[in-house]
Amino acid sequence: MLLIGGGVLILALGAGGFVLGSILSNRQPAVPAAPAAPVIPPPIFVPLDAFTVNLKGEDGDRFLHTGLSLKVADADTQARMTQYLPEARSRILLLLSARQPADLATVEGKRKLADDIRNAINQPFATGLPPQRVLDVLFTSFVVQ
Repeated sequence: MLLIGGGVLILALGAGGFVLGSILSNRQPAVPAAPAAPVIPPPIFVPLDAFTVNLKGEDGDRFLHTGLSLKVADADTQARMTQYLPEARSRILLLLSARQPADLATVEGKRKLADDIRNAINQPFATGLPPQRVLDVLFTSFVVQ
C-alpha cells in the first residue's frame, strides 16, 4: 500500500510539474512598451510680400529686394501677424533701409539682419497685447544691387 501511495504521489507531482512547466514556458516575457513618439506639430509660416528698399552705400545708391517668411510658434501669433501686418511691414522696412550694402554681402550680415527682424517683430504691437512668438525669419529671395 505504501508503495502504491508513493507511486501515485510521485506521478501526481510529476504531472503537476509538467503542467506548471508547460504553462510557464508558453508565457511570453514581458516586453516594456515602446515610448510613444512625440507628436511634432506642423510648422506655421507667415509669408510676407517682397520688400524693396533703397540703401545708401559708400559707392552710391543701391537697393535691396528681399522676400521673407516668418516661422511662428502658434496660431495666435499667426492671427496677430495678419491683423497687424502693416505695422510688421513698417518695422521690417525701417530695419532694411538702415543697413549698408556691405553688411548684407556676408552670410553673417544676413543672419544678423534675420535676428534683428525677429527681435523687432516679437515686440508687442500694442499695449496690453502679448509679444509675438516668431521663431525664425527665412529669406525666400535676396538681391542687393
